[in-house]
Amino acid sequence: MMTKTPIHFTITARGHENIRATHKSTFELTTDSHLTLQGDCIVGVETTHSLSMLNSIFGDALRNPGSRIHTQLAIGKITEQIQGYGSPQLKLTDPNSIVWRKSNFIDERTIAISCDKAAKDLNRQLIKALQTPKAVLQVTIVVYPGTT
Repeated sequence: MMTKTPIHFTITARGHENIRATHKSTFELTTDSHLTLQGDCIVGVETTHSLSMLNSIFGDALRNPGSRIHTQLAIGKITEQIQGYGSPQLKLTDPNSIVWRKSNFIDERTIAISCDKAAKDLNRQLIKALQTPKAVLQVTIVVYPGTT
């Protein structure tokens, strides 16, 4: 069986003074520019791509059974690595949000399930840096397609 090549994609987002990243089961990027303190899962605003845009780039790979998703969040030398999985049930249709989940719950905003980290688990140095509105977050997503 032929090995499938990993697909790499990088998007950017900005920081915001209200980023807290205390949610216990998800973390999220949004295209919105405003963030209230209730958005405790959000780690970046004004992202350059929504989930519906990413769907056209690597939706098939994300939906491949057994696909693995490696995400790196970085501001300069401060980085965080998150591992998760795709699913044939991913909808990938939301025009504003991209959500990584520790659970297996899937809705139109979900990019990865069964992740090893949520907002509260992320590097606190990174979160502090993200509380500066001019901070630029580089988000590198690598999808390792499954074998089927």
